[in-house]
Amino acid sequence: MEGKHKILILGAGRSSSSLISELLNRSEANHWQVFVGDVDLDTARVKCGDHPSAVPFRIDPQDATERNEHIASSDLVISMLPAFLHPEIARVAIDAGVSVITPSYLSEEMSALHEDAIRADVLVLNEIGLDPGIDHLSAKLIMDRIESEGGVIEEFESYCGGLIAPESDDNPWHYKFSWNPRNVVLAGQGGAATFLSGGKTRLVPPHRTFQNPTLIEVDGLEFEGYPNRDSISYESIYGLKGVKTLIRGTLRGKGYCAGWDSLIQLGCVRDDVSLNWPSGISWADWMRTFIPSELMNLTIRDGLRELLSLDAPTLDRLEWLGLFDETSGPKKLQGTPAQILQSLLEERWKLQPNDRDMIVMWHRFNYLLKGERHEIISSFRLEGRDAVYTGMSDTVGWPIAIAAEAFMQGRFSQRGVCIPLEESFYSVIMPKLEAMGIRFSESHRICC
Repeated sequence: MEGKHKILILGAGRSSSSLISELLNRSEANHWQVFVGDVDLDTARVKCGDHPSAVPFRIDPQDATERNEHIASSDLVISMLPAFLHPEIARVAIDAGVSVITPSYLSEEMSALHEDAIRADVLVLNEIGLDPGIDHLSAKLIMDRIESEGGVIEEFESYCGGLIAPESDDNPWHYKFSWNPRNVVLAGQGGAATFLSGGKTRLVPPHRTFQNPTLIEVDGLEFEGYPNRDSISYESIYGLKGVKTLIRGTLRGKGYCAGWDSLIQLGCVRDDVSLNWPSGISWADWMRTFIPSELMNLTIRDGLRELLSLDAPTLDRLEWLGLFDETSGPKKLQGTPAQILQSLLEERWKLQPNDRDMIVMWHRFNYLLKGERHEIISSFRLEGRDAVYTGMSDTVGWPIAIAAEAFMQGRFSQRGVCIPLEESFYSVIMPKLEAMGIRFSESHRICC
């Protein structure tokens, strides 16, 4: 350790693979020792390999004594832990005069640490992964360019999705898990989606989130976009005062939204009630939990068609999951409907060892310049390398690694709690991401 700087990574889960690898690749040139702590020591060891700069260790992130000692002895802390733990990690780091980087959304608890971080002369950088992260960097780069030319942005739409690469797409949902399955299962349930459209505020309640998706094409592939929870706050975050359309959303494959909406309408993704199902219950009988008794005499396929007027492709997707099976059923018998369904999806949507995932991001800017209306479409598509170094892991981990290196080299002067919206961030990070393979293609046209 003598003469070397210590970077501490807390959490070695699925999204940490590329981050750990990239920091270790840069460690010898920068004289770093990279400590990787996880509740599962074997996971940390596997991610570190035999790299001489790596120090894998087991840690309980809620065991304050050992955790705090590691934080205090570090030059930089990168928290890849669940988001609810970030404020506590940041508080300890601030008290020790250590800067922090996290990929998670900036919470009120983290924002409350801003003045303390300034007094301690430390940076607490949040939202520096994929979404949030690359979305901010890439969008602000274009927004600032438009405004520097005298343009006035009237519409901004942005969608991002973690999907499956075409060659590994072997199911009618066009989807497999490349990140936290629970977050996928509970998508859209955190509250109403609010956004601006045509100068008016729009609200979409959770039970309608997946209805009427927006169709988007990238590299000749078609996707469906649905709105995220709160887009309106980005009017002030991005400095888009007076913008008429402002939508941020998530991308899925064609047909996914209709299939997922049917599960929402049935109640299969409810997470607010825990039930006990009888031993030996089939998936078909589990599904009958959610349909009226007067339809019980029908097959589950016919019952759902009658109840929700589902078309054949949507019914086929549900059947492919095994939800109409009369012979096999859930192994987990106690829990919320969302938890039971998740146990099935983790089997059916599992990323296989030879599978590759895919990340897609798409922005649309509509702006006025010298009396003419212009439109810019900016997008990128990146396929993962394998089931460990996934596209999700790369796009979450690489921006963090680049930001960590820039910070350690003294290239960021910001202090306090912030997110990467300024030119000083995107001018450093975006060129390096492009060199690593995250390349946005951009088209421009003058609208009639």
